[in-house]
Amino acid sequence: MSVNYEIDNRVAIITGASSGIGFAAAKGLALQGVNLVLVSRTEEKLKYAQAEIKALANVEVEIFSGDVIDKSLSQKVIDLAVSKWGKVDILVNNAGGPPMGSFLEHDDDAWDEALDQNLKSTIRFTRAVAPLMIANSWGRIINITSTLAKEPTPLMVLSATARAGVSAFSKSISSELAEYGVTINTLCPGGVLTERLHSLLMTAAEKQEKSYQEVLESSQATIPLGRFAEPEEFADMLVFMASERARYITGTTVMVDGGLTKGVF
Repeated sequence: MSVNYEIDNRVAIITGASSGIGFAAAKGLALQGVNLVLVSRTEEKLKYAQAEIKALANVEVEIFSGDVIDKSLSQKVIDLAVSKWGKVDILVNNAGGPPMGSFLEHDDDAWDEALDQNLKSTIRFTRAVAPLMIANSWGRIINITSTLAKEPTPLMVLSATARAGVSAFSKSISSELAEYGVTINTLCPGGVLTERLHSLLMTAAEKQEKSYQEVLESSQATIPLGRFAEPEEFADMLVFMASERARYITGTTVMVDGGLTKGVF
């Protein structure tokens, strides 16, 4: 028997929704009766995701093709949701990560793009949707980042910096939104078996002059649970955080990583 999270007929906007974690989140929310606006850069992938979700659950699914770096995108997407349903209840900020590389390898353009994609896009979407949630006295804002926000590594300096910024932003505004019944939390996946992870492992294999399988096995060996997560396992946590059951949780950064992160706090 499936769990009822009491979010039937809610409306969610999900960025980066056509594949990987974003797509898994969309399916998980749809199974709870949540209507969706899926946002991604590739319209073809969005149409495929839309069809898959409609075949899976009896919900309405709109799509919007665009890049979160575009400053005008957030308002366009929210206008679509409001024109269709008159509200936005759930926002999932999810964007692909910046390229690997150390501090000495990246120029200003790389830093600007990373911060626009992973930090400023979160700020823009949150700022645009917050008034709607405040007016309805209910809202869930969930930011998907990375365990790098807590345990940075030299070769992922762009991602680590931007992701940590998202956690700080979320904590900073959580008190301001709390009195209106709006929560904001950050979920940090470790390794999730997505196209993005496969790409990072391939890059690491090339840099280390090892095979993909060697890097995969050595990476999984660092995880106490002994494996990377399936996207659906991460989505389970996200659906809970978007639900009525998580109404007393806000301003948190939660590691969903199989025990990978070593820090206590």
